[in-house]
Amino acid sequence: METRSNYYKLALETVYEVSKVLSSNYQCSTTMQGVLSIVCNNLNMRRAMIMLYDDETRELTLKASVGLSTNMIGALRYRLNEGVVGKAFRHGMSILVPDISDEPGFLNRVEREMSDEKLSFLAVPIKEGSNEYGVLTVDKPTAEIFSYSTEFDMLKMIATLIASFLRKSNFITHEWQQIGAERDRLSQEVLGRFRMSGLIGRGKNMRKVFEQIQLMSRSRSNCLIRGESGTGKEVVAKTIHYNSARSHKPFVAINCAAIPKELLEAELFGHEKGAFTGALARRKGKFELADGGTLFLDEIGDMPLDAQSKLLRVLQEKSLERVGGNEVIPVDVRVIAATHKPLETMVQEKTFRLDLYYRLNVLIIELPPLRERREDIPLLAQHIVDKINNTYEMQLKIAPQLFAPLSRCCWPGNIRELENCLERAALNATDNIIRTADLLCGRHEPCPSQIIGHATNDAIAPQVATLKHSNAISAAKKVDHSEPNHERMRFEQGDEIEAVSLALRRSGYVQAKAARTLGITVRQLRYRIQKYSIEVKRF
Repeated sequence: METRSNYYKLALETVYEVSKVLSSNYQCSTTMQGVLSIVCNNLNMRRAMIMLYDDETRELTLKASVGLSTNMIGALRYRLNEGVVGKAFRHGMSILVPDISDEPGFLNRVEREMSDEKLSFLAVPIKEGSNEYGVLTVDKPTAEIFSYSTEFDMLKMIATLIASFLRKSNFITHEWQQIGAERDRLSQEVLGRFRMSGLIGRGKNMRKVFEQIQLMSRSRSNCLIRGESGTGKEVVAKTIHYNSARSHKPFVAINCAAIPKELLEAELFGHEKGAFTGALARRKGKFELADGGTLFLDEIGDMPLDAQSKLLRVLQEKSLERVGGNEVIPVDVRVIAATHKPLETMVQEKTFRLDLYYRLNVLIIELPPLRERREDIPLLAQHIVDKINNTYEMQLKIAPQLFAPLSRCCWPGNIRELENCLERAALNATDNIIRTADLLCGRHEPCPSQIIGHATNDAIAPQVATLKHSNAISAAKKVDHSEPNHERMRFEQGDEIEAVSLALRRSGYVQAKAARTLGITVRQLRYRIQKYSIEVKRF
């Protein structure tokens, strides 16, 4: 009774150790080798093998063994009609050979040396439900077998654990293959998206841009992209990156104007835990995240002077220190900066560092505004509509008559404004054809870009001139305090209210567009709206 109890205890310990090995690693061959070692050491097996079925060869192949030469791994094979191993798999049943020396059907492929010691051979199919994976076999001295039924029960449990492990391992392998394939697909899609063919344009201005992009893609120097808002500076930066030798490394973008100056340094260079209030953990900055790749600094002209100094040091030393830290971290980053501001004027006004200007001003691309490349507007419009079709699953087409009014517009918001205008028009189109009548802003107001672009349309011109005149007077008032108050020119309140109201109506109450129409800033426009309590409709 004591012997039976000890054996059961040993069997349970063996199954437990096997389950721990199978749950700790999904490397198939290494894990199965560990399982067989546990089985042989704990239960005094002379040999053990795991034969797995190969769908391609339709054979059982040795994947792991104990007590055999390592040269036999992958070389030892059984067809499904061969020997005890093949029968155990084909019929899905356990097979016992009490004495292999007395069994004429036993093939002895592993060339065991026959001795006076009798060996029993046990073969158990590795299966889970209807899924059959292979066969687990062991050699054990006949004299040490406590009970054949007990031995089989234990081996079946181990075979079931192995089958569950193989199912999970195959699933994980399949998932990793799918992830790898998806990664490669997305990588090719990104690379293809930002190839030179991904930029739209055929005019001489864009051909010059293409030539500059090719030059910058071959170079390792920092770049500066200049152009008005909405001309596609970030798209050009991505095109340069994905056509360069750094294309397989990260492309990281940051808008210097969108981040408060107190946080910009931490965003760029990272920070240590406790460096400032709210810094609860160490965080890598954009430079570290872009290591080996490209960092795109959009609106570089809005970067504070303090941050400019630290940026200059990183560009010179190729290393940085996180905010609140002392560790010097080397970085290999190519910087592509972009701005719509005149940096030369800013240098003269001492709002932009001259040495940083020379660091960035190595290679320059001047992106032309859309009004200077009108010949590209039909191509851009068709490209935008294609994107809208993909996004909204539509089948929109552009009426040929639409290209003429689009080309006459001056597009102060450039490509971004063209995109917005066509998206609004797409949502207004009723029969899958975008026509001139669909170019609406707000409810039923004409498109503001058309108003600005028409040379003959001077409906708003007097008000714009008057308002600009008012701005000049206001600026003069701020500068010349010696002028007597009674001699200062005063702006007629009624004209100003009429100009602002008309510009708001024409722009569909989009304040940014109304401000551009009037030649003032958004802040100045909002001041006048509040000052005169002008109604702003919400749609």
